[in-house]
Amino acid sequence: MGWTLILASKGLRKDIIMTAIYSILHMFVDGVCALAMFGVFIPQENGYFYMLLYNFCAFALQMPLGIILDALASERLPISAQTVPASRTKPLSAQRCASLPVFRAFSLAPCTAALGVLCTIIGALTHPIILGIGNALFHIGGGIGVIAEDSCKSWRGKGLGIFVAPGAFGLYLGTLAAKGGLWRPCFWMAALAMLLFGLVMFWLQVHTARRTGSQAPSAAITGRTSSSAAKTERELPPIGKTEAKLRSAAITAITCCFLVVILRSYLGMSVTFPWKTGQAAGLFCVLALVTGKMAGGLLAAHYGARKTAILSLAAAALCYLFSASMPFGLAALFLFNMTMPITLYWMVCLLPQMPGFAFGFLTFALFLGFLPQYFGAVPILSGSLLGCAGSLLSLMFIFIITNSPPP
Repeated sequence: MGWTLILASKGLRKDIIMTAIYSILHMFVDGVCALAMFGVFIPQENGYFYMLLYNFCAFALQMPLGIILDALASERLPISAQTVPASRTKPLSAQRCASLPVFRAFSLAPCTAALGVLCTIIGALTHPIILGIGNALFHIGGGIGVIAEDSCKSWRGKGLGIFVAPGAFGLYLGTLAAKGGLWRPCFWMAALAMLLFGLVMFWLQVHTARRTGSQAPSAAITGRTSSSAAKTERELPPIGKTEAKLRSAAITAITCCFLVVILRSYLGMSVTFPWKTGQAAGLFCVLALVTGKMAGGLLAAHYGARKTAILSLAAAALCYLFSASMPFGLAALFLFNMTMPITLYWMVCLLPQMPGFAFGFLTFALFLGFLPQYFGAVPILSGSLLGCAGSLLSLMFIFIITNSPPP
Protein backbone atom coordinates (compact mmCIF):
# COMPACT_ATOMS: atom_id res chain seq x y z
CA MET A 1 0.00 0.00 0.00
CA GLY A 2 3.03 2.26 -0.06
CA TRP A 3 2.02 3.76 -3.40
CA THR A 4 -1.00 5.44 -1.80
CA LEU A 5 1.32 7.22 0.63
CA ILE A 6 3.46 8.33 -2.30
CA LEU A 7 0.39 9.71 -4.08
CA ALA A 8 -0.69 11.52 -0.93
CA SER A 9 2.76 13.02 -0.47
CA LYS A 10 2.61 14.37 -4.02
CA GLY A 11 -0.55 16.34 -3.30
CA LEU A 12 -3.32 13.87 -4.16
CA ARG A 13 -5.66 14.06 -1.19
CA LYS A 14 -7.18 10.94 0.25
CA ASP A 15 -10.72 12.04 -0.66
CA ILE A 16 -9.76 12.35 -4.34
CA ILE A 17 -8.11 8.92 -4.25
CA MET A 18 -11.21 7.39 -2.66
CA THR A 19 -13.55 8.96 -5.22
CA ALA A 20 -11.31 7.66 -8.01
CA ILE A 21 -11.30 4.15 -6.50
CA TYR A 22 -15.08 4.13 -6.13
CA SER A 23 -15.41 5.24 -9.76
CA ILE A 24 -13.00 2.61 -11.10
CA LEU A 25 -14.72 -0.09 -9.06
CA HIS A 26 -18.05 1.12 -10.43
CA MET A 27 -16.83 0.33 -13.93
CA PHE A 28 -15.55 -3.12 -12.92
CA VAL A 29 -18.66 -4.08 -10.91
CA ASP A 30 -21.05 -3.14 -13.72
CA GLY A 31 -18.75 -4.81 -16.23
CA VAL A 32 -18.70 -8.09 -14.30
CA CYS A 33 -22.48 -7.98 -13.91
CA ALA A 34 -22.96 -7.53 -17.66
CA LEU A 35 -20.37 -10.22 -18.32
CA ALA A 36 -22.15 -12.73 -16.08
CA MET A 37 -25.66 -11.87 -17.23
CA PHE A 38 -25.00 -11.99 -20.98
CA GLY A 39 -22.32 -14.68 -20.81
CA VAL A 40 -23.89 -17.10 -18.32
CA PHE A 41 -27.40 -16.41 -17.05
CA ILE A 42 -29.42 -14.92 -19.93
CA PRO A 43 -28.50 -17.74 -22.37
CA GLN A 44 -30.06 -20.22 -19.92
CA GLU A 45 -33.65 -21.44 -20.14
CA ASN A 46 -34.82 -18.98 -17.47
CA GLY A 47 -32.75 -16.13 -18.88
CA TYR A 48 -35.69 -13.80 -19.45
CA PHE A 49 -36.80 -14.14 -15.82
CA TYR A 50 -33.21 -13.85 -14.61
CA MET A 51 -32.99 -10.43 -16.27
CA LEU A 52 -35.96 -9.15 -14.24
CA LEU A 53 -34.68 -10.79 -11.06
CA TYR A 54 -31.22 -9.28 -11.43
CA ASN A 55 -32.49 -5.77 -12.19
CA PHE A 56 -34.84 -5.87 -9.21
CA CYS A 57 -32.04 -6.87 -6.84
CA ALA A 58 -29.49 -4.49 -8.37
CA PHE A 59 -31.69 -1.37 -8.56
CA ALA A 60 -34.86 -1.69 -6.48
CA LEU A 61 -33.06 -3.09 -3.41
CA GLN A 62 -30.77 -0.08 -3.17
CA MET A 63 -33.55 1.96 -1.56
CA PRO A 64 -34.15 -0.38 1.43
CA LEU A 65 -30.40 -0.91 1.77
CA GLY A 66 -29.92 2.86 1.83
CA ILE A 67 -32.60 3.21 4.50
CA ILE A 68 -30.81 0.58 6.60
CA LEU A 69 -27.49 2.43 6.30
CA ASP A 70 -29.18 5.70 7.21
CA ALA A 71 -30.68 4.02 10.28
CA LEU A 72 -27.33 2.55 11.32
CA ALA A 73 -25.85 6.04 11.14
CA SER A 74 -28.82 7.81 12.71
CA GLU A 75 -26.93 10.04 15.14
CA ARG A 76 -28.20 13.45 14.07
CA LEU A 77 -28.30 17.07 15.05
CA PRO A 78 -30.83 19.79 14.25
CA ILE A 79 -30.39 21.35 10.82
CA SER A 80 -29.22 24.62 12.35
CA ALA A 81 -26.35 22.81 14.05
CA GLN A 82 -25.19 21.09 10.89
CA THR A 83 -24.00 24.05 8.88
CA VAL A 84 -20.66 25.80 9.06
CA PRO A 85 -20.26 29.38 10.28
CA ALA A 86 -20.79 32.01 7.62
CA SER A 87 -17.17 33.10 7.75
CA ARG A 88 -15.97 29.76 6.40
CA THR A 89 -15.61 29.60 2.64
CA LYS A 90 -13.11 26.74 2.30
CA PRO A 91 -13.78 23.00 2.36
CA LEU A 92 -13.85 21.44 5.79
CA SER A 93 -10.82 19.64 7.16
CA ALA A 94 -10.97 15.90 7.75
CA GLN A 95 -10.94 16.47 11.51
CA ARG A 96 -13.82 18.99 11.31
CA CYS A 97 -15.87 16.68 9.12
CA ALA A 98 -15.19 13.72 11.38
CA SER A 99 -16.23 15.75 14.42
CA LEU A 100 -19.70 16.41 13.04
CA PRO A 101 -21.93 13.68 14.47
CA VAL A 102 -24.78 14.41 12.07
CA PHE A 103 -24.12 11.47 9.81
CA ARG A 104 -21.73 8.56 10.25
CA ALA A 105 -22.75 6.31 7.38
CA PHE A 106 -19.58 7.38 5.60
CA SER A 107 -17.63 5.06 7.89
CA LEU A 108 -19.90 2.24 6.71
CA ALA A 109 -19.57 3.11 3.02
CA PRO A 110 -16.23 1.40 2.22
CA CYS A 111 -17.26 -1.73 4.12
CA THR A 112 -20.59 -1.88 2.29
CA ALA A 113 -18.93 -1.28 -1.07
CA ALA A 114 -16.28 -3.94 -0.33
CA LEU A 115 -19.01 -6.43 0.61
CA GLY A 116 -20.73 -5.56 -2.67
CA VAL A 117 -17.54 -6.34 -4.59
CA LEU A 118 -17.28 -9.78 -2.94
CA CYS A 119 -20.96 -10.58 -3.54
CA THR A 120 -20.65 -9.50 -7.17
CA ILE A 121 -17.74 -11.89 -7.73
CA ILE A 122 -19.53 -14.73 -5.95
CA GLY A 123 -22.82 -13.98 -7.71
CA ALA A 124 -21.19 -14.14 -11.14
CA LEU A 125 -20.31 -17.75 -10.34
CA THR A 126 -23.56 -18.74 -8.62
CA HIS A 127 -26.89 -16.92 -9.15
CA PRO A 128 -28.33 -13.62 -10.47
CA ILE A 129 -29.87 -12.81 -7.08
CA ILE A 130 -26.46 -12.75 -5.38
CA LEU A 131 -25.04 -10.87 -8.36
CA GLY A 132 -27.76 -8.22 -8.12
CA ILE A 133 -27.41 -7.87 -4.35
CA GLY A 134 -23.67 -7.41 -4.77
CA ASN A 135 -24.29 -4.68 -7.35
CA ALA A 136 -26.75 -2.95 -5.02
CA LEU A 137 -24.43 -3.12 -2.01
CA PHE A 138 -21.54 -1.65 -3.97
CA HIS A 139 -23.59 1.16 -5.47
CA ILE A 140 -25.19 2.23 -2.20
CA GLY A 141 -21.87 2.04 -0.34
CA GLY A 142 -19.89 3.79 -3.06
CA GLY A 143 -22.66 6.32 -3.60
CA ILE A 144 -22.77 7.29 0.08
CA GLY A 145 -18.99 7.52 0.21
CA VAL A 146 -18.81 9.86 -2.78
CA ILE A 147 -21.80 11.90 -1.56
CA ALA A 148 -20.01 12.44 1.75
CA GLU A 149 -16.76 13.56 0.11
CA ASP A 150 -18.60 15.74 -2.39
CA SER A 151 -20.53 17.49 0.38
CA CYS A 152 -17.63 17.92 2.76
CA LYS A 153 -15.25 19.26 0.12
CA SER A 154 -17.90 21.57 -1.40
CA TRP A 155 -17.56 19.99 -4.84
CA ARG A 156 -21.27 20.70 -5.49
CA GLY A 157 -21.84 17.56 -7.55
CA LYS A 158 -18.47 17.15 -9.27
CA GLY A 159 -17.73 13.93 -7.42
CA LEU A 160 -21.18 12.54 -8.18
CA GLY A 161 -20.69 13.00 -11.93
CA ILE A 162 -17.30 11.31 -11.80
CA PHE A 163 -18.70 8.36 -9.83
CA VAL A 164 -21.82 7.62 -11.90
CA ALA A 165 -20.15 8.01 -15.31
CA PRO A 166 -17.90 4.89 -15.61
CA GLY A 167 -20.73 2.40 -15.02
CA ALA A 168 -22.02 2.69 -18.60
CA PHE A 169 -18.55 1.99 -19.96
CA GLY A 170 -18.29 -1.12 -17.77
CA LEU A 171 -21.64 -2.37 -19.03
CA TYR A 172 -20.51 -1.90 -22.61
CA LEU A 173 -17.19 -3.73 -22.13
CA GLY A 174 -18.82 -6.57 -20.17
CA THR A 175 -21.53 -7.08 -22.77
CA LEU A 176 -18.99 -6.99 -25.59
CA ALA A 177 -16.73 -9.54 -23.88
CA ALA A 178 -19.65 -11.87 -23.09
CA LYS A 179 -20.97 -11.85 -26.65
CA GLY A 180 -17.44 -12.42 -27.90
CA GLY A 181 -17.10 -15.60 -25.87
CA LEU A 182 -14.46 -14.15 -23.53
CA TRP A 183 -16.44 -14.69 -20.35
CA ARG A 184 -13.93 -16.63 -18.22
CA PRO A 185 -10.62 -14.82 -18.87
CA CYS A 186 -12.25 -11.40 -18.62
CA PHE A 187 -14.07 -12.35 -15.44
CA TRP A 188 -10.97 -13.52 -13.60
CA MET A 189 -8.94 -10.47 -14.66
CA ALA A 190 -11.75 -8.15 -13.57
CA ALA A 191 -12.24 -10.03 -10.29
CA LEU A 192 -8.54 -9.70 -9.46
CA ALA A 193 -8.59 -5.98 -10.20
CA MET A 194 -11.73 -5.53 -8.09
CA LEU A 195 -10.16 -7.30 -5.12
CA LEU A 196 -7.01 -5.20 -5.35
CA PHE A 197 -8.90 -1.91 -5.51
CA GLY A 198 -11.21 -3.11 -2.73
CA LEU A 199 -8.22 -3.81 -0.48
CA VAL A 200 -6.76 -0.37 -1.19
CA MET A 201 -10.13 1.25 -0.41
CA PHE A 202 -10.42 -0.64 2.88
CA TRP A 203 -6.82 0.16 3.85
CA LEU A 204 -7.35 3.87 3.20
CA GLN A 205 -10.43 3.77 5.43
CA VAL A 206 -8.57 2.14 8.32
CA HIS A 207 -5.49 4.33 7.86
CA THR A 208 -7.50 7.56 7.90
CA ALA A 209 -9.60 6.44 10.86
CA ARG A 210 -6.42 5.90 12.88
CA ARG A 211 -5.03 9.30 11.93
CA THR A 212 -8.19 11.23 12.79
CA GLY A 213 -9.02 9.14 15.83
CA SER A 214 -12.55 8.67 14.54
CA GLN A 215 -14.45 5.95 12.77
CA ALA A 216 -15.68 8.49 10.21
CA PRO A 217 -12.67 9.53 8.13
CA SER A 218 -14.10 12.60 6.61
CA ALA A 219 -17.43 13.91 5.63
CA ALA A 220 -20.68 14.52 7.35
CA ILE A 221 -23.27 14.91 4.67
CA THR A 222 -24.51 18.21 5.95
CA GLY A 223 -21.07 19.68 6.57
CA ARG A 224 -21.50 22.26 3.80
CA THR A 225 -20.06 25.72 3.72
CA SER A 226 -22.39 28.66 3.96
CA SER A 227 -21.48 29.73 0.42
CA SER A 228 -22.38 26.35 -1.06
CA ALA A 229 -25.54 26.26 1.05
CA ALA A 230 -26.54 29.67 -0.26
CA LYS A 231 -25.87 28.52 -3.83
CA THR A 232 -27.99 25.43 -3.24
CA GLU A 233 -30.84 27.54 -1.87
CA ARG A 234 -30.87 29.59 -5.06
CA GLU A 235 -31.11 26.41 -7.14
CA LEU A 236 -33.72 24.59 -5.04
CA PRO A 237 -37.38 25.53 -4.68
CA PRO A 238 -37.99 28.64 -2.54
CA ILE A 239 -38.71 27.51 0.99
CA GLY A 240 -41.49 28.96 3.10
CA LYS A 241 -41.28 30.16 6.64
CA THR A 242 -43.52 27.44 7.97
CA GLU A 243 -42.63 23.80 8.32
CA ALA A 244 -45.69 22.69 6.35
CA LYS A 245 -44.78 24.79 3.32
CA LEU A 246 -41.17 23.66 3.51
CA ARG A 247 -42.29 20.04 3.53
CA SER A 248 -44.64 20.60 0.60
CA ALA A 249 -41.93 22.22 -1.53
CA ALA A 250 -39.48 19.43 -0.70
CA ILE A 251 -41.98 16.68 -1.56
CA THR A 252 -42.75 18.36 -4.88
CA ALA A 253 -39.06 18.62 -5.77
CA ILE A 254 -38.34 15.03 -4.71
CA THR A 255 -41.25 13.73 -6.78
CA CYS A 256 -40.08 15.65 -9.85
CA CYS A 257 -36.52 14.31 -9.45
CA PHE A 258 -38.00 10.82 -9.30
CA LEU A 259 -40.02 11.36 -12.48
CA VAL A 260 -37.01 12.80 -14.34
CA VAL A 261 -35.00 9.65 -13.56
CA ILE A 262 -37.86 7.36 -14.64
CA LEU A 263 -38.00 9.21 -17.95
CA ARG A 264 -34.23 9.00 -18.42
CA SER A 265 -34.29 5.26 -17.77
CA TYR A 266 -37.26 4.68 -20.08
CA LEU A 267 -35.80 6.72 -22.92
CA GLY A 268 -32.46 5.00 -22.56
CA MET A 269 -34.19 1.65 -23.05
CA SER A 270 -36.68 2.71 -25.73
CA VAL A 271 -35.06 5.26 -28.05
CA THR A 272 -33.21 3.66 -30.96
CA PHE A 273 -31.07 5.16 -33.70
CA PRO A 274 -30.97 3.89 -37.31
CA TRP A 275 -27.20 4.42 -37.50
CA LYS A 276 -26.39 2.37 -34.37
CA THR A 277 -25.51 -0.88 -36.14
CA GLY A 278 -21.86 -1.73 -35.45
CA GLN A 279 -19.38 -1.83 -32.58
CA ALA A 280 -17.95 1.58 -33.45
CA ALA A 281 -21.37 3.25 -33.25
CA GLY A 282 -22.06 1.48 -29.96
CA LEU A 283 -18.75 2.70 -28.56
CA PHE A 284 -19.50 6.28 -29.59
CA CYS A 285 -22.89 6.07 -27.85
CA VAL A 286 -21.30 4.81 -24.64
CA LEU A 287 -18.67 7.54 -24.74
CA ALA A 288 -21.44 10.12 -25.18
CA LEU A 289 -23.23 8.71 -22.12
CA VAL A 290 -20.09 8.62 -19.97
CA THR A 291 -18.83 12.08 -20.90
CA GLY A 292 -22.33 13.55 -20.61
CA LYS A 293 -22.77 12.34 -17.04
CA MET A 294 -19.32 13.56 -16.08
CA ALA A 295 -19.79 16.92 -17.79
CA GLY A 296 -23.15 17.38 -16.07
CA GLY A 297 -21.56 17.27 -12.63
CA LEU A 298 -18.63 19.49 -13.59
CA LEU A 299 -20.66 22.14 -15.42
CA ALA A 300 -23.37 22.23 -12.75
CA ALA A 301 -20.74 22.91 -10.09
CA HIS A 302 -19.27 25.75 -12.17
CA TYR A 303 -22.33 27.39 -13.75
CA GLY A 304 -25.12 26.22 -11.44
CA ALA A 305 -27.29 23.12 -11.49
CA ARG A 306 -30.44 24.93 -12.60
CA LYS A 307 -28.88 26.63 -15.62
CA THR A 308 -26.99 23.49 -16.67
CA ALA A 309 -30.05 21.24 -16.45
CA ILE A 310 -32.36 23.60 -18.33
CA LEU A 311 -29.95 24.37 -21.15
CA SER A 312 -28.85 20.75 -21.60
CA LEU A 313 -32.42 19.42 -21.77
CA ALA A 314 -33.56 22.15 -24.15
CA ALA A 315 -30.62 21.40 -26.43
CA ALA A 316 -31.22 17.64 -26.11
CA ALA A 317 -34.84 18.04 -27.24
CA LEU A 318 -33.67 19.87 -30.35
CA CYS A 319 -30.94 17.33 -31.12
CA TYR A 320 -33.35 14.40 -30.73
CA LEU A 321 -35.46 15.79 -33.57
CA PHE A 322 -32.51 15.26 -35.92
CA SER A 323 -31.13 12.16 -34.19
CA ALA A 324 -31.42 10.09 -37.40
CA SER A 325 -28.10 11.76 -38.14
CA MET A 326 -25.27 10.31 -36.05
CA PRO A 327 -23.73 13.63 -34.84
CA PHE A 328 -27.09 14.91 -33.60
CA GLY A 329 -27.93 11.55 -32.02
CA LEU A 330 -24.66 11.49 -30.10
CA ALA A 331 -25.17 15.09 -29.03
CA ALA A 332 -28.67 14.22 -27.79
CA LEU A 333 -27.30 11.34 -25.69
CA PHE A 334 -24.56 13.56 -24.28
CA LEU A 335 -26.89 16.41 -23.37
CA PHE A 336 -29.77 14.33 -22.03
CA ASN A 337 -27.54 12.37 -19.64
CA MET A 338 -26.03 15.51 -18.13
CA THR A 339 -28.96 15.65 -15.70
CA MET A 340 -28.04 12.36 -13.99
CA PRO A 341 -25.59 13.75 -11.41
CA ILE A 342 -27.66 16.94 -11.13
CA THR A 343 -30.83 15.14 -10.00
CA LEU A 344 -28.76 13.12 -7.53
CA TYR A 345 -27.18 16.31 -6.20
CA TRP A 346 -30.61 17.90 -5.73
CA MET A 347 -31.86 14.83 -3.88
CA VAL A 348 -28.88 14.96 -1.53
CA CYS A 349 -29.51 18.65 -0.88
CA LEU A 350 -33.19 17.98 -0.20
CA LEU A 351 -32.46 14.99 2.08
CA PRO A 352 -29.07 15.83 3.63
CA GLN A 353 -29.46 13.42 6.54
CA MET A 354 -30.68 10.55 4.35
CA PRO A 355 -28.09 10.07 1.59
CA GLY A 356 -28.69 6.32 1.44
CA PHE A 357 -32.39 6.79 0.82
CA ALA A 358 -31.72 9.67 -1.63
CA PHE A 359 -29.42 7.49 -3.73
CA GLY A 360 -31.60 4.37 -3.52
CA PHE A 361 -34.80 6.27 -4.27
CA LEU A 362 -33.44 7.34 -7.65
CA THR A 363 -32.14 3.86 -8.50
CA PHE A 364 -35.64 2.54 -7.80
CA ALA A 365 -36.81 5.04 -10.42
CA LEU A 366 -34.28 3.52 -12.84
CA PHE A 367 -35.86 0.11 -12.23
CA LEU A 368 -39.36 1.43 -12.92
CA GLY A 369 -38.17 2.99 -16.18
CA PHE A 370 -36.78 -0.39 -17.25
CA LEU A 371 -40.09 -2.27 -16.79
CA PRO A 372 -42.08 -1.07 -19.85
CA GLN A 373 -39.36 -2.20 -22.24
CA TYR A 374 -38.93 -5.49 -20.39
CA PHE A 375 -42.64 -6.32 -20.68
CA GLY A 376 -42.73 -5.40 -24.36
CA ALA A 377 -44.64 -2.11 -24.23
CA VAL A 378 -44.47 -0.44 -27.62
CA PRO A 379 -43.66 3.29 -27.53
CA ILE A 380 -46.41 5.46 -28.97
CA LEU A 381 -43.85 7.73 -30.67
CA SER A 382 -40.89 7.10 -32.93
CA GLY A 383 -37.39 7.27 -31.54
CA SER A 384 -36.65 10.90 -32.41
CA LEU A 385 -40.06 12.21 -31.32
CA LEU A 386 -39.97 10.10 -28.16
CA GLY A 387 -36.57 11.50 -27.23
CA CYS A 388 -37.70 15.06 -27.89
CA ALA A 389 -40.93 14.62 -25.91
CA GLY A 390 -39.06 12.99 -23.01
CA SER A 391 -36.53 15.82 -22.92
CA LEU A 392 -39.26 18.47 -22.90
CA LEU A 393 -41.19 16.64 -20.19
CA SER A 394 -38.02 16.36 -18.11
CA LEU A 395 -37.46 20.07 -18.68
CA MET A 396 -40.92 20.79 -17.32
CA PHE A 397 -40.14 18.83 -14.16
CA ILE A 398 -36.84 20.70 -13.78
CA PHE A 399 -38.74 24.00 -13.99
CA ILE A 400 -41.07 22.79 -11.25
CA ILE A 401 -38.13 21.77 -9.08
CA THR A 402 -36.35 25.08 -9.44
CA ASN A 403 -39.32 27.46 -9.67
CA SER A 404 -41.77 26.36 -7.01
CA PRO A 405 -43.77 29.48 -6.13
CA PRO A 406 -42.75 31.12 -2.86
CA PRO A 407 -45.37 30.93 -0.13
